[in-house]
Amino acid sequence: MMNKYDRTPQSARENADRPKINMKVEMTAMQRDRFELLSAYFDGEVTPKQSQQVQEWLDSDAEVQSLYHRLLKLRQGIQGLPIPAGAHSTEEVTANVWQTLQRRRLRRFAILGGGAIAATMVAALSLFLPGNSSFSPRFARTPESEPSFTAEIPTESLTIAINRPAVAIPVATNTLMIPIDRPVVAIPKAAIVKSQ
Repeated sequence: MMNKYDRTPQSARENADRPKINMKVEMTAMQRDRFELLSAYFDGEVTPKQSQQVQEWLDSDAEVQSLYHRLLKLRQGIQGLPIPAGAHSTEEVTANVWQTLQRRRLRRFAILGGGAIAATMVAALSLFLPGNSSFSPRFARTPESEPSFTAEIPTESLTIAINRPAVAIPVATNTLMIPIDRPVVAIPKAAIVKSQ
């Protein structure tokens, strides 16, 4: 029963009545190596030499035998645990995934379609806005009074003949010939230097 002046929670009082057990267990390097080798022995992941070593420990060392029995109970306990049933069947999960993907696809199309419609509306409105804006199209206009260019045009007309050049091209009188069997320029022969 709780005293009206005692403010300690009931669970803390119950824990205070229990003896304190130090759960910290320190292992030496040799014990850790034996534990790992024994665990690998359970899983069938040891070489024949290591398996022989474990068998010798089990035959002669009581500490290894105790550890072996604890690991055996732990393994049997884990294997005996019930497997929780899934909250949803595979078909339900698959259907939910497809529905989510479909919703995302529709949302993406809605966003892109809305953006395209908004861009079209802005373009349409910019056509009808008054002012000389850079976004509005400009149409060519015919000026009311055309300037007279007849005074500036020379009386001579420009004529270009297609079959004769506009400028005379001179014809070469002497032909250029390059012989194949002898050089164009005389190549001097290298002087032989005598070494002493």
